[in-house]
Amino acid sequence: MLKKKQTRLATLTAILVLGLVLVACSAAPSPTPTNRPAPTNTVAPTSTSTSAPADALNSPLVGVWEGTEVDLGDVIIEFKSDGVYEITASSGTYLATYEMVDADTFNLIDPSGLSATVDFVRSGDTLSMTMIIDGSTLELHLVP
Repeated sequence: MLKKKQTRLATLTAILVLGLVLVACSAAPSPTPTNRPAPTNTVAPTSTSTSAPADALNSPLVGVWEGTEVDLGDVIIEFKSDGVYEITASSGTYLATYEMVDADTFNLIDPSGLSATVDFVRSGDTLSMTMIIDGSTLELHLVP
């Protein structure tokens, strides 16, 4: 039973790591600063706010979650209300997106478009995520 659980977690890790690697590889290089003067005759935007996707606004996923994954060690995943998720592990911090499928399912999507469907159950301050593809699970706890 322990071996089967480790295999499931390893598969979840592989998908998360694949997402992390793809996000890291697709990251655009930072622009090189220049010493040009600011353009004249420009109009400042009146509002810089953007609206969050309706399906992410009321998501029970929104928040900062932490846990321990067999291969990655300590992980922190922040689901933001704008549909962005941020994964922090010992290898670094990576951004990608998520979209709600229904009340207990979401898709994790990396910048290349690769996605993974995940079922989840939130019980108070505990979030249990299960990968649809293989049944592997990861349990996280809400960071106060």
